[in-house]
Amino acid sequence: KSVAVPWYIWCSVLAVTSAMIGAHWDISWHRSIGRDGFWTPAHVAIYLCGVLAGISCAYLILSATFAPVAGLQEASVKMWGFRGPLGAFISAWGGVTMITSAPFDNWWHNAYGLDVKTVSPPHVVLAVRIFSIAVGALLLTLAEQNSASASDRRRLEWMLALIGGLVLMNLAVFLTESSE
Repeated sequence: KSVAVPWYIWCSVLAVTSAMIGAHWDISWHRSIGRDGFWTPAHVAIYLCGVLAGISCAYLILSATFAPVAGLQEASVKMWGFRGPLGAFISAWGGVTMITSAPFDNWWHNAYGLDVKTVSPPHVVLAVRIFSIAVGALLLTLAEQNSASASDRRRLEWMLALIGGLVLMNLAVFLTESSE
């Protein structure tokens, strides 16, 4: 019996979805209410993206490195002594840098107040990291699709479409905010 969509792909999709919901919520909050605190639900939703991507992809990388699973070892790349899927390395990097950039964003708001434009340096870093997590999710899904049965491949195609839509949404938010 095959698994249609692996848990780590669902986790990646949930991560990027959470970031997109949080980003729209945060922008709405900034425009209607003003400067918000660090621990608002919108910020938690955004940074949940980095946590989910970081934990799930770190698990994949550590599993491929220290407890080789059949199929995962052969379909992995080696980096700094670790093995894992390329998409997992990209998403994990995005997740870690996203979480480490959170204090920078908080400092920026404390130093300069509400952004004149939503596209401030910390927000650019955040958008790029969300994009890298989504690209990692795309690569993980494509890798899974290559070895999937015909019926599972169809489900994975839907996941690719969903992730692609989230990538476009991230790009649209960034371009819309930078054009005002």
